Amino acid sequence: MSVLKAVNVKKSFPTPAGPLEVLRGVNLEIMPGECASIRGESGSGKTTLLQILGGLDSATSGDIFWNGERITKRGNAFLARARAKLLGYVFQAYHLVPELNAIENVLLAAKIAGAPMKAARKISAELLERVGLGDREMHLPTKLSGGECQRVAIARALVNRPPLILADEPTGNLDERSGNAVMTLLLEICREQKTALLLVTHNKEFAELADRKIFLKNGILEEIS
Repeated sequence: MSVLKAVNVKKSFPTPAGPLEVLRGVNLEIMPGECASIRGESGSGKTTLLQILGGLDSATSGDIFWNGERITKRGNAFLARARAKLLGYVFQAYHLVPELNAIENVLLAAKIAGAPMKAARKISAELLERVGLGDREMHLPTKLSGGECQRVAIARALVNRPPLILADEPTGNLDERSGNAVMTLLLEICREQKTALLLVTHNKEFAELADRKIFLKNGILEEIS
């Protein structure tokens, strides 16, 4: 069974000139442990699609399934609970809580999922060690570099051992060296843990590292051989 499935997903936005169609019928299926990338031109709808797949936005029409369960038109409370267990999200802008240190930011995802805190703290510390921040777990985000903040975000996304990671331009705010290091790390950990990864990126080199390469063009996904 797939961890994520989209069936004929469409999304349009109202404009004075009429509806603007961004997604025109997206079909996608991600299997357990699979790594797939979605690339497309700026403004093609990549982030919109990922937000719909992650239950952060709703489609105009079509269906989304998580682990075989239809989530279309489900309430926010259900989506929040299900998302905490199924999905890890890595954003371009990190979205760390500035008042919390590194390990507290990682633990926050475990708290939302209702995980036992003692075990979650151990896992959080192990993940920070794995991403190279074992000696910086007490640092606030303001005391970390951009690359280090993104490493914390990766640890946070993985703390609940989700079957799927959604990554939205995770290197977009980083310099080339930090971006390469973060992307290599993300792919390594997902493959080690057999976690499925759906990566949205404009970077062709990063997209090529995935098992499946997909291009979003004119609101439709096209597989690249």
